[in-house]
Amino acid sequence: MKQWLIAWRNLMRRKMRTFLTIMSIVIGVASTFGVIAAVDTAEKAFPIYLKEAFGKADFNIAGTEAYFSEDIHKRMSSSPDYTAISLLKESTKLITEEKGISEIQKRVMITGYSQLNTPVTGFKVMEGDLNAGGAVITDRTAKVWGSEVGDTISFDTDSGVKKIKVTAIVQYAKDLMGPSSWNMAKYHHWAVAVPLPIVQNWFDLNGKIQAIQVKAENPNQLDTVEQELNHVVKSNSGIYMQPIVVNFDTVFKDLNTFFLALYLAGFLGIALSAFIIFNSLYVSIKERKSEFAVLKTIGYTPGQLQSMVLTEIFLLAIIGTVFGLLVGYGLALGLKTLIFMIYGVQSNSGMMLTTGLIVSVMAGLLIPILASWYPIYQVGKVSVIETLKENKAKANVKNKWFGMIGVLLILSSFFIKHLILVLPLMIGIVLVFPYLFTLFSFLLKGIYRLAFRFLGDMAIRNLNRNIGRTSMTSVILSLGIAMIVLMSSLNSAILQSYERVIHDSYGGNLDIMFHHIEKEDLEKIKQTEGVANAAAYSMQGIVWNMEGEKRMLPIFGVGTEWIDQFPLFSVPIGTHSEIIKNLKSNEIILDQISYGVWGGNIGESISLETLDGEKSFKVAGVVDTMKNSGYSAFMQEEHFKKNFGVKYERNILVIKDEQTSPLQLRENIYDQFGERIEEMWGPEDWVSMIGGTITESFSIINALVVLGIIVSGIGITNTLLINIMERVREIAMMRAVGVTRRQIIGMILLEGFGIGLAATVIGILFGILLIYITSGFVEINSLTFEFGVSPLIILIIFLFGILISLFSSFAPSRRAAKTPLNEALRYE
Repeated sequence: MKQWLIAWRNLMRRKMRTFLTIMSIVIGVASTFGVIAAVDTAEKAFPIYLKEAFGKADFNIAGTEAYFSEDIHKRMSSSPDYTAISLLKESTKLITEEKGISEIQKRVMITGYSQLNTPVTGFKVMEGDLNAGGAVITDRTAKVWGSEVGDTISFDTDSGVKKIKVTAIVQYAKDLMGPSSWNMAKYHHWAVAVPLPIVQNWFDLNGKIQAIQVKAENPNQLDTVEQELNHVVKSNSGIYMQPIVVNFDTVFKDLNTFFLALYLAGFLGIALSAFIIFNSLYVSIKERKSEFAVLKTIGYTPGQLQSMVLTEIFLLAIIGTVFGLLVGYGLALGLKTLIFMIYGVQSNSGMMLTTGLIVSVMAGLLIPILASWYPIYQVGKVSVIETLKENKAKANVKNKWFGMIGVLLILSSFFIKHLILVLPLMIGIVLVFPYLFTLFSFLLKGIYRLAFRFLGDMAIRNLNRNIGRTSMTSVILSLGIAMIVLMSSLNSAILQSYERVIHDSYGGNLDIMFHHIEKEDLEKIKQTEGVANAAAYSMQGIVWNMEGEKRMLPIFGVGTEWIDQFPLFSVPIGTHSEIIKNLKSNEIILDQISYGVWGGNIGESISLETLDGEKSFKVAGVVDTMKNSGYSAFMQEEHFKKNFGVKYERNILVIKDEQTSPLQLRENIYDQFGERIEEMWGPEDWVSMIGGTITESFSIINALVVLGIIVSGIGITNTLLINIMERVREIAMMRAVGVTRRQIIGMILLEGFGIGLAATVIGILFGILLIYITSGFVEINSLTFEFGVSPLIILIIFLFGILISLFSSFAPSRRAAKTPLNEALRYE
């Protein structure tokens, strides 16, 4: 206990330095704990959410025509091996008293279910009863509409106005996914669930259904259920069966890059705090050399002295870790909420804390101890004779080997095609930074002398007086600046790549989805005001058997007569029509993502489920596209219909004339077709949606990097305070010969400005180097980005770095100026 009290007393000698050191540990531990806990929670919750949202059923039975007979479901409903429900979807229009709402904002997709309360629907009731025979809406829709259980909602259908009571409000679900506001309803329809007979009656479709969804009672009997369903399909013409497959690795492909960037940003804080601990302790050891020498003369061994200092470090680490865990838990909750919100995941899963807790505790306790190893080693090496002689410390001699190793590490990063290259590059920067800082200080000397005269000379002299300490402080900020340059530029560059590819491969200015397209619909759209041209296409999710694992591959049926004008993918050479025309009935084109998931080579074959069973298709080429989020395949239209039996089309691509705006185009087409339209999406919608997701993702990463930069600001404050304590008598002598308080403040601010300017300029240069290296391999949805630097981003980051350094210098400069002259002259 006595040793701990002594340690605490020693720490309290320099309260501000101790406080700042603890703060750096708190931020480092908090960022580490927060990132690991949030990422672990997301990695566990996302697959569960996807399974619940998209894979509640095990199999889906659909028709080759728009509708098929309900009798098929009735014959299936008695099976004890599975639960089967039939569905029928139709579009209608909401009747509302809301002011200023356009017709397009009133679109509603009504889905009729043969049963609403089943494991297949999986609705989570918040209020009401699923078996009450009325309408079911989500909590989000209820909030926007202002509806409660028992309220009546009305719809304008082809058969007149239809009314129904709301009998249940459920948690927001994929099957009832709707807009979050009236404004968002311009781009997405509302969704309501009702009993199947109601939809059949309202739309004169008695005895007709659109699909049957099946869930096995026992997950271990999927093969048995599949055999039963195959028998049903073979016994009834015009239907086909598909297993429902969720491609988890495809969905999470880009999350891995995002999570890795989060880890790097989170660990940056603890790494930078290690530099501050080393710097503070190294200076503290030098300050206390006389004390250690005296203790040695009265019998203390080197081991006892080292143990005493180690106790101080351990005490700092314990305090910093405890508070860091508390802050980190709050940070983890915030990060989890943001990540779930960005990727649209609705989950109430608990936090996964174990791994984050273990790693952050180990980091909080071990990294300070590791960072203090060399200073503690120096405690044992204190020479009594040298110290008592009051020999002045010799200037640090730079180890040339460190610089050479640093250069080699920086060069090695050019050959690492992974974001992990940041680690050797940053270690290399740390090792070569003293040389770069010395050069920068030499260049800054002339500017300071010209602009600030005496104060500039003094500031440069003080920067060079302890070049090792000052450069280490500067490199802390420099690493944070380099990371934020990389992440900000990545964000901007990838957004530009996305926008280019989306516009090049969307197929037009608008993609309209109907329940099914009638013969006259295409001509009707072509004659609509604002439409320059239009083309219909087919798309279907097809089961892909890959090495015994089933996946869902969306395949587009492409017509040679329209693909050149409505490009669904980009081609490096030739025309789209030439590529499609040359495809044989057993050939297919993959996009970059599906090709990467497959892992084969052009000319080899993949296995797809067709109407005639499993069949091999030769991969004839690979293209770039952003259709279906960049995961899809393409086949000649005639071959598509023959192989997969889909005899109707649902989508029409539209090209607008130059005078019509995208929103006006939507409204003109909706005036013609009304509630028959299920979805209308344009390339600008995808650019906005994907751009928002990417920007928000990078904002989280940048926020963590900013935490690291705050740590570096603490380092600057700490270093300047140390420098001031070493120069108290010198500052007093300057005051005694007429230097004013304002000039003292200016001198210290110039020192901090010099540290920050060197860190910012060198950090920006290394950030640009990082952009150049990563531009060839970092990708999201198969999109890489071209090397480029935004002057505006660089300017903002430069000003931010300078602001941090000046803000960090303000407190030390004020403290130096306020030191009483009589006390300063007596200071030892």
